[in-house]
Amino acid sequence: MSAKNDMSLPRGLSIVVATVIVVFSILGPLTDYQITASAVGRIVSKKVYSALIPLRKSTSLNHQPYQVQIFSRDPQVIYIEDFLSKEEIAHLLYLSEGRFQRSKVYGGYDESVVDPDLRISETAQIDNNDEVVRRIRNRAAKFQGSRGNRTKVEDLAVQRYHADGFYSYHYDWDPTLTEGNRITTFMVYLVGDCTGGGTNFPYLQKPSDRQWCNVIECDEGENAYQGVTFKPIAGSAVFWENFHTNGSGHQGVFHAGLPVESGVKIGLNIWTWDAAWKRPEGDSEIWI
Repeated sequence: MSAKNDMSLPRGLSIVVATVIVVFSILGPLTDYQITASAVGRIVSKKVYSALIPLRKSTSLNHQPYQVQIFSRDPQVIYIEDFLSKEEIAHLLYLSEGRFQRSKVYGGYDESVVDPDLRISETAQIDNNDEVVRRIRNRAAKFQGSRGNRTKVEDLAVQRYHADGFYSYHYDWDPTLTEGNRITTFMVYLVGDCTGGGTNFPYLQKPSDRQWCNVIECDEGENAYQGVTFKPIAGSAVFWENFHTNGSGHQGVFHAGLPVESGVKIGLNIWTWDAAWKRPEGDSEIWI
């Protein structure tokens, strides 16, 4: 995506220009899309940023530093802090603008339907040829290591949940298939300016170490959900393996997007498809 080089600006923007130039000189190169202070997905004008700062390739964006914490070994669940940079988040939000449609749920055998009893949210299919999107997909693939030449990171999709939005309990794989399936999931949080809206795993055991309370709900009182609920913290991600090592589905990764009580939650789904996966002989297609 190329930025315009026309430096002419409408009258009255001189203060804005001066401010942005000062910020740019302090913080270094920026992308031409930024999140506003409200952090609910509204984007600073692309036109203004395009006129001021050409889109530049940034070494820091190509090598986004993140921190990894193993939450569970069985099932394998990993918490990743700063999986995406603020610039990458802003770019994804821009790509998704104007593309949101009501989210569907998979009904099996290639059938997807809108079902408000199971899911209320909006989905945006974004341009997966975009340079930043390709970079994120590559990062997700490298994080998992070599899995054979029949695995691929699927096209990315952005999910948006307003107040009362939710996604009921489900697995991310297709239980009707015998060959090929989603073997891993990244749930990446882009915007978490909300109450509620956590990702709940009812079969995971909550750790006794209170340090985890920075990223999971610990003090929910009488209204606590069973298991573990990860907070929607912008830039962070939760990664998990969907299957046991023998190829059977893991009950421990049954999960839900809890209702958003107020505000907005925006997330990014990153799934890995393995065409070589086969259902183990004698394994039931229902794993709940």
